[in-house]
Amino acid sequence: MKPIIKKQKIALFTPQGFLDGENAMQLITLQDISAVRSTSVSMVLVSLKKVVFFNKNGIKILLDTLRKLQKQMRITIGFCDYTKKQYDAFFHFFENEITFSLFKTIDIAMLFAGGMQSKNENENVLLYNPDSTQRSMQAIEIYDRGYNPVVMPNAEEFFKRSGEDGFIFAVDMTYLGLLSNHIAAKTKSNCVIYYLKGFLDGTVSEQFDIAYHRNCLKVGFSLFMFDATRVSSLNIHAANFFSRLSTAGAEYGALIAIAGLDMEKVPKTFVEELEDSGIMFFDSEVDFFADETVKSMHGGAAAMKKESRNLTKPIVASLPLFVSSAMETLQMMTNMFALKKGMKIQPFTPVVDEMMGASIAFYGDIDGMISLSMPKELVKKTCALLVGEESDDSDILADALSELVNIVAGKAKTLLQNEGTQISITLPRSYTSTEELAATVGGVKGVQVNFSFEDYPFTFYLNP
Repeated sequence: MKPIIKKQKIALFTPQGFLDGENAMQLITLQDISAVRSTSVSMVLVSLKKVVFFNKNGIKILLDTLRKLQKQMRITIGFCDYTKKQYDAFFHFFENEITFSLFKTIDIAMLFAGGMQSKNENENVLLYNPDSTQRSMQAIEIYDRGYNPVVMPNAEEFFKRSGEDGFIFAVDMTYLGLLSNHIAAKTKSNCVIYYLKGFLDGTVSEQFDIAYHRNCLKVGFSLFMFDATRVSSLNIHAANFFSRLSTAGAEYGALIAIAGLDMEKVPKTFVEELEDSGIMFFDSEVDFFADETVKSMHGGAAAMKKESRNLTKPIVASLPLFVSSAMETLQMMTNMFALKKGMKIQPFTPVVDEMMGASIAFYGDIDGMISLSMPKELVKKTCALLVGEESDDSDILADALSELVNIVAGKAKTLLQNEGTQISITLPRSYTSTEELAATVGGVKGVQVNFSFEDYPFTFYLNP
């Protein structure tokens, strides 16, 4: 099927009828792939406007072909022009681990591809997504295209305003897979929540990304909860895995809990052994966060292991990419010019006492951590785009600052990949004070770069 090229930005395939394992194999031919390669498009999408039925097998076959193009051309791949039922089917098929993009309509895809021509200044785009990271990334992408995103806090407000005049687009049911973090974990109140399902056996140690977990400890997370509401049972091999994980976390002062596990389906001896290793059990997530021990650790940073960590040439070589990703994002969001004040290899040293901060770790070809630190007033100005308006609520600002460092790391990750350096990133960790951030960094020497946004100090810190 020959693709249609939309404004030199998007190559669009539009299949008809059924999209299953048999039909999908014939949809995109070698000739079609060659035709796409000869263009300079930034996206290759499959429209579902004329598709009456599709299944997981058909989608996976298409994705195999699209991913080859993505790797060769460094483009966005995905689907568009779908119904609510079809949109939900993607998340069901791939169990929320979506690594491709979804655009409700081809016009919305054109908006993100930069193929729309803005006729007037400050054109408004209404935006909502239930996932806060998606809301933030989409808002920044839209803003970067020259439009004014108006972010809605919930679906009710979005649909209430979607009929108003003054919005050139109302964006919902859209998902940016290219920039997303694909690890099955979430953060809540600076706690990392992992999601488990099915029968747990020895394979849980193979499925669990231990490097990711260790780097979460490195960022300073001290609370880890495993959501076991979809777990049927577990055997001795899984129990031993959790026991080892808890023992290793104790070196950092971290707490591990399991919530929602049906105790009647688990041998009592397993539960007792896990409790002896330090793991706590709760009936639900609500009970976990209401526990006094958990409350006492809320916001606290994990103790850093005393180990030799030194700056290496590859880490220092990555500094310009991380810094440029941070400064371009902040200058765009604040509409302020950043002035570099100085750079030095040293332990993290706050410029002023009253600062908020956020960190995120990266690992792979190079390992390290980046931190952003700034006063609350600059956080309010920087993150107004992410929360829809300026806010004084410290919790809201801390969450927005976490999203900001996540987006900065995501951009740097893409730039590094373009140069052949592969990294993964953890979830971000926020701090309400420089003391918390300094305690997490642990006194090791890193590269500290100080900037000034008009009268507001800003610090970028990269450490091993």
